[in-house]
Amino acid sequence: MTVPGGTPSPQGQVSASGPSPDPMLLAKLLQGQKIVFAGHFNPDGDSVGSCLALALALETMGRDVTISLNGVVPESLDFLTGSHNFFEVIDFSDLGRFDRLILMDCQSPYRVWPESATPESPPPIPMVAVDHHQTGRDPIHYEAAFIDPGASATAELVFKILKAIKADFTAAIIESLLAGLISDTGSFSQGNSTSECLRQASELVAMGGDIEKVNQAIKQNWPLSRLRLMTLSLASLKLHHGDRMATMMVTSEMLKDADSDLSETEGLVEYTLILAGVAMGALFKVTPRGRVRVSLRSRPGVDVRSVARKMGGGGHTQAAAYLDQATDPEEALERLLKETESIFGGVNP
Repeated sequence: MTVPGGTPSPQGQVSASGPSPDPMLLAKLLQGQKIVFAGHFNPDGDSVGSCLALALALETMGRDVTISLNGVVPESLDFLTGSHNFFEVIDFSDLGRFDRLILMDCQSPYRVWPESATPESPPPIPMVAVDHHQTGRDPIHYEAAFIDPGASATAELVFKILKAIKADFTAAIIESLLAGLISDTGSFSQGNSTSECLRQASELVAMGGDIEKVNQAIKQNWPLSRLRLMTLSLASLKLHHGDRMATMMVTSEMLKDADSDLSETEGLVEYTLILAGVAMGALFKVTPRGRVRVSLRSRPGVDVRSVARKMGGGGHTQAAAYLDQATDPEEALERLLKETESIFGGVNP
């Protein structure tokens, strides 16, 4: 856990379940009256679920809460967002109407508003960050933070916060937390499914949480357009570096042919690791502004976070991403192949 300026937590030793939220963070969370929550651009289940769980808890404590979801929100998350009236798209320039910004699942306003903020842009109001990603290279402007790269999901940290402030775990909060945990662990099938994550999931189920319902809403509720897009993207699969690396594409033409959008690319990169012998996978997708976003995945032993950071992005050891400067995915692919040559012992692409 970190607090402003990277100062070590006053908690002392970290338990087997990871760090706990410190008193400064809890105080800052409860100080705000008109609060805006924001997850990273193009939010996923962990970002949305974490925002919603903490916002609902603070709302019951008398706070005026708003959640800003910027970019494309997957339709699979409608079961979370459709039943609440405090979701609103807030621009970076409009933050002054609130008295506190709480960043969830990211650590910089630039990750929420990439088109209007810069990595150096301080928010016009006090900021708190709750995140499970490795501390980024962006300047730290928050007044308090709970950051634990060892956590499976930001929802895992929110669970600890809610316990610390003695929040009432309502059905909506339980569902939101399960959505976050399920989304970021691949339904508890990935290596980041820590004992703490599984312990929390067990407790949430004991409280009445329905894992099957949440899992089906997120993973098994596809529209036909998403299945068509997956088919087109799988047809683009290629192997590189002695068949140790697999890549897939999502082009503007594919999106048009499938009558789809970028929200339906969630999870496609995981298919690159299905093949036996593949240690690293990458998905290249063209954004509406013509840039190429690259999602990386790997098996244990290959650190894709270090690759992403060299390319200006970040993430986790086995799941990371970055935004390439290219407008052509083939050009972005060539750059990535050159960058990853050393990982695979100089095997020709």
